[in-house]
Amino acid sequence: MPGPAYSTSERAALQAEMDAHAATRPEQAFLGSYPGERQRDDEHAWVLTYLDVLTLVIVVFVILLTFMDPRDDDPRAVSASPLTLAHPDRSTLVEPLVHPELLGLPHLDEDTAKGLADSADATEPAPPGDTNTERLRDRAPEGVDVVEQPGRLELRIRDDILFGTARADLRSDGEVLLEDLLPILEDHAGTITVEGHTDNIPIATDRFPSNWELSSARASGVVRHLIEHGLQPTQLRAVGRADTLPVATNNTPAGRAENRRVSLILEADAS
Repeated sequence: MPGPAYSTSERAALQAEMDAHAATRPEQAFLGSYPGERQRDDEHAWVLTYLDVLTLVIVVFVILLTFMDPRDDDPRAVSASPLTLAHPDRSTLVEPLVHPELLGLPHLDEDTAKGLADSADATEPAPPGDTNTERLRDRAPEGVDVVEQPGRLELRIRDDILFGTARADLRSDGEVLLEDLLPILEDHAGTITVEGHTDNIPIATDRFPSNWELSSARASGVVRHLIEHGLQPTQLRAVGRADTLPVATNNTPAGRAENRRVSLILEADAS
């Protein structure tokens, strides 16, 4: 008996429904179109798993190699000296051909060599610095401040000890103070610069039209007195600074008094 007759539109709708049903079950459609293909895929699926495991093992070994130190393979590399590594058996090494006795030098044992080294350290002169500064402070008379500066030492003296107000003639107390400084100055082999300093209050007299003349005259008076008591003229020089290098403020009487000073600069010997 022939089947029911479908119109063209009904056949198209039925075909669309069958296609939609096949799309929802791709495995069945795939197996239906390619018989036996799913079975062949299952037979070789283990290869992918094996390759994944092998890749992970290689990655683990690479990570372990990055944390290894090549020196760990040889325990001698850490503790042994280069001579030991190069010559494990040092009995075959050649002894030195030149001995101290052949050069006319006495052979020193370890204790004697150590004693000579200790005596050399003990006789080595103390480096310049705080030690010399403290020694000068102990030797400097009262009224003299020792100030350490790079490459030189400054003996700072207040002007009221050496001179009267607005005067450049040494007082008797100032002469005594300079004579007390002579042993320190005679021991110095370098240049001695005598600097005269004033405060910022201007001065205008017939003898000293400004602080420049006053500071220069005071420095020259000190130099002249030191030469008269034995210091070499080639070692001395006088410089007038006026009020250009204050060490304190000029806004207070105490600061101005500190700025009025004579400085003896003991410069390091250039030789």
